[in-house]
Amino acid sequence: MIEFLIELSAGLVGVFAGAALALWADRRARAHRANAEEARLEEELANSRKLVISSVVKNTSETKHLGRLLEGEEDPFLFRVTFESAVWEATRAQFVQIASVDERVLLTRFFDHVRRLSNLIDFHRRVRAELEISPAAPDAGDQKLLDDLRARLREVANDIRIDGLVIVTDLGDAMHKRLLGIKATDEAQYNSDIIDT
Repeated sequence: MIEFLIELSAGLVGVFAGAALALWADRRARAHRANAEEARLEEELANSRKLVISSVVKNTSETKHLGRLLEGEEDPFLFRVTFESAVWEATRAQFVQIASVDERVLLTRFFDHVRRLSNLIDFHRRVRAELEISPAAPDAGDQKLLDDLRARLREVANDIRIDGLVIVTDLGDAMHKRLLGIKATDEAQYNSDIIDT
């Protein structure tokens, strides 16, 4: 009988040890899968961020071009201005799921401004076209409308430029910063100004 109890106890200890080992192995496998998934999401975020920041750089640069065109009459219809939001539209759903709240807010706001500026440019082009094909010569009211449109375009473009510089300074890599002419000393001064305020 004692021998039976010893064998029974040894069997129970073995079962419990096996169950504990299986639970430990399962917990470890789940932790490994979670780490692998987190690494995959971090890589996706880094790739998406790089694409989106490149689009921010392109759009921020384009605001400078728009400013030069608004100063002269070289391209009165602003046909040479092209803002890009396709990258953001393609990556937004995925980016919003994995990015931090600050990044989502900054980038959503930036691309909303870009969309608004593109709509303003389209409106400017329609007004210019209407004035060009109108049989009557443009009067003072027409000129005031064009001047007001140019002022509004400058204002929104400036907002985009400032937002773009902030985004690239905060999230961009060295190449993005170099493309916008942001130097390391500029970034240090920017960060120091932020801390002082």
